[in-house]
Amino acid sequence: MASYQYSKFSKKQPTSISLVSWVNNSNLIMGTYQEQSESKEPNSKGCKKRKKASVLLRKRIRMCSNGGTEPDLISNLPASIIENIMGCLPLRDAVRTSILSREWRYKWVTCPELVFDFWFDQMFLGNHKLEKLVYPILKLHQGPLIKFALQVPAFRSCPDIDQWIDLMSNNTIQDFTLHISRGDNHKLPSRIFTFHQLRKLKLYKCVFNPPLGFKGFNKILNLNLQNVDLVPETFANFISACPMLERLRMVDCTSFDCLEIDAPKLKFLEFHGVFRSISFKNSLLLAEVFISFSSMDFKMGKCFSFNLIKSLSCLPSLEELHLQAFALEKLAEDSLPKKLPVTLKTLKILHLSDMYFEKIEEISCALCLIRSSPNLQKLKVTAFTFDVVDSVGEYLREQKSSDCLLAQLKTVDMLLFSGVEPEMEFVKYLLASATGLEEMAILPHAGSVSDGGESILNELKQFPRASPKAEIINVKKDS
Repeated sequence: MASYQYSKFSKKQPTSISLVSWVNNSNLIMGTYQEQSESKEPNSKGCKKRKKASVLLRKRIRMCSNGGTEPDLISNLPASIIENIMGCLPLRDAVRTSILSREWRYKWVTCPELVFDFWFDQMFLGNHKLEKLVYPILKLHQGPLIKFALQVPAFRSCPDIDQWIDLMSNNTIQDFTLHISRGDNHKLPSRIFTFHQLRKLKLYKCVFNPPLGFKGFNKILNLNLQNVDLVPETFANFISACPMLERLRMVDCTSFDCLEIDAPKLKFLEFHGVFRSISFKNSLLLAEVFISFSSMDFKMGKCFSFNLIKSLSCLPSLEELHLQAFALEKLAEDSLPKKLPVTLKTLKILHLSDMYFEKIEEISCALCLIRSSPNLQKLKVTAFTFDVVDSVGEYLREQKSSDCLLAQLKTVDMLLFSGVEPEMEFVKYLLASATGLEEMAILPHAGSVSDGGESILNELKQFPRASPKAEIINVKKDS
């Protein structure tokens, strides 16, 4: 974390009686609950040094609370180092430094990060209402506020949120999180769209509607939207106005007719929701794509599956794809070729979830996709099987391994495996086709397999293998 020069803060006593009593309440301040906060910083040398210093600071706090007289190794450090240490501490520990001495009483008001989360709720709130604490804390805050996060459990939308945002400087906020847990979605005030220094924005249960004339967040790297009301007609323009965006996550947001992604720096995309088509423009760096659908009731057009795969095949850096198997069904409406007319040349990891092994459309389309990924190294399939359909097993037995020589495939994971005939034939086909396979891992479905999968494993071991190095292992949930 960079060092910031703070203006010398005023020593004027705060006027909020409720905040003063909250800060000085020893039962709250000196709680013994240990937060596992050491994992919040990456393992760089600088961060490790600051972690050690923050541990010393916590020990100093406990020592002072017990009347200790050990020499003070912290207070005489340069101001910039103390500021960095304070920045490594969770808000509860930063506030606890106020008991060290009179000199330390208000050092916490220069903390560059204010995080009101589960741990804050457990340690501090008690019978106090969050609404009465956040405003005076922000009012007292001195110097640049780099990060603000509000994700307290059971928090509802309220007018106070807009007042808190008004107190933040739009020239310093780089990391902003607002998590509404209950009630209506909160409509974001227009001021948040003036936070031009944003690098990371995370919203949960909000209404996101940029004002007219908004020119985007030109520095944002990470955008995470969950249960957020969007305006589909303007969302594409918003994304294209975020030229530095590297990670985009959208979960249970507004449905899209066409989800258009125009992001030249984007490397990661996760989408869980509904769209009828997807279009990638200028997304040459996109390497990881996770797509799942929140509803299977929407009607996919005849060309839905092919257009989806065609759009994905236009991503020259795509290496990892997670996809629900049913999204491929429409490929089988016409005569399905053994391979797609487009090739996923760069794809190395493929995860097909919710695979209905009783539906021949999904199995045939899955094989078609696998055959069209010549450089695939890892395949993961999550089964979702209820019934046994004889025609599926017959179809798989008819497939020739020579049509699909998977020379690069090293590992296969079969999850929620029940051992029914279509699943067994699918595994047999992969074993006969993957000439470089090293490991086939089977995770049995606990509700369908009585002996922990040992009988299934023994049967699978009898199948012929194209790779002499291939091992078949049973991965039990309790192992």
